[in-house]
Amino acid sequence: MMDRSITEGVDCISSMPDVILHHILSFIPIGLAIRSSTLSKRWRHVWCETPRLDFRGYHPMATARDINQTLISYKSPKITSFHLCVIVWVPKLEPQINNWIEFAVSRNVEQLFLSFGCRVNHATYRFPNSFFNSSSLQNLHVDFITGIPGCTVSWKSLRSMTLGHCFQSLDDVLSGCPVLETLTLVHSLDLSKSPTLTILKINRRLYCWPTPGSIKIVAPHLRYLDLLNTHETCTLVDVSSLTKAKLDIRIWGDPYRYHYYSDDEKADFLRLENMLLKMLAQLRNVELLTFETTFLQIISVAELRGVSFPMLKVQTLTLHTMIARSVTPGITRLLQSSPALKKLIVYATEPKSIDDKDLDEYLDSEGMNLDQYWRPKCDGFPTSSNLRFKYATWYLKLVASFIEWLLKNVETLETLVVVFEYLCCSDDATWFEELLRMLPTLSNNNNVSIILR
Repeated sequence: MMDRSITEGVDCISSMPDVILHHILSFIPIGLAIRSSTLSKRWRHVWCETPRLDFRGYHPMATARDINQTLISYKSPKITSFHLCVIVWVPKLEPQINNWIEFAVSRNVEQLFLSFGCRVNHATYRFPNSFFNSSSLQNLHVDFITGIPGCTVSWKSLRSMTLGHCFQSLDDVLSGCPVLETLTLVHSLDLSKSPTLTILKINRRLYCWPTPGSIKIVAPHLRYLDLLNTHETCTLVDVSSLTKAKLDIRIWGDPYRYHYYSDDEKADFLRLENMLLKMLAQLRNVELLTFETTFLQIISVAELRGVSFPMLKVQTLTLHTMIARSVTPGITRLLQSSPALKKLIVYATEPKSIDDKDLDEYLDSEGMNLDQYWRPKCDGFPTSSNLRFKYATWYLKLVASFIEWLLKNVETLETLVVVFEYLCCSDDATWFEELLRMLPTLSNNNNVSIILR
């Protein structure tokens, strides 16, 4: 029998308690939440107490009045999350922005996300003092912080902070965050006086302006380090407590092409190579390591050039990589330098890093014979350009060969996980079923558990 509430068109959602409706409205921008007030009398004032205010996408000069009116009508004594994105910076808007930030702080905001676009004048803008003195703030995401004379930071509950630029001493900021655990930023730093900080993420593309220079990390208490989109010189001075690290090396400009036509570009590649090898030496005691395709390509060239590698104590190694020629020498060396490796996780990704042709050109410019150096160490794997358009049978053979090749290069491995993020033959899924049937033969001479996803 059909439910009577359905046949009679009863509005089940409106009958829910306010706390549930507030939770539902918290998932959409506040502008859309306000529109719900037109649904019925029941909805007229529901939005006024939703715990989340999201003003992302607003053009401030056109909607400052709307934001002000929204805050005047807002009734909740507590804001769990406040998002403000200023797309175009207008100096005369600064007092308004200060008022909005002060409003969020006055309502005991827990999560504060502030983005001011690319044309903000960092030298002149100053946050209101209340911004630096919030006992409720737990998660902060802000493009930059500028200091105010006589104002100290007091974020006693802050556990996570994402920061683009800090134009005052970062030590002054961190000293006011006694329980900070996770920091994401783009600057060099000394975290030796921050014993509670255990997670550090450095993202060089979080913001729309590049900040060239070097990164020096002194962080003896860190447990997890994530270097994302890093291409400037990075020196790990002290990361002695690390147990987990991820290196995602990118190159500014077009991520799909990188040309080595000039001496400066060749010097830049050598700088990256030296940097990564020094970082590996600092990470030699880390138990969980994650590397991306560009990293593997750069250390592949180092392997072809005969550069020595440090021995690693990694037990779980994760690789996000295409199955192509330009990564195999580096993977080989990593596996052979990891005598304690127990688990290997490989994410098969699409070919979108340094083009193999550019690596060939670089090696040729160094006077290295391509056939002599590539062929013995790539086991017939295709170049990245030849990986894109192939048939299912070909891809099946490629994956099978790749798995067999991995197993040949490890002795202590217990588990191999292969995750297919990129399928160049997605029109025919039968190859995956066939690969599953082949697994027993692939691991015949190994006590390795193979998992495909």
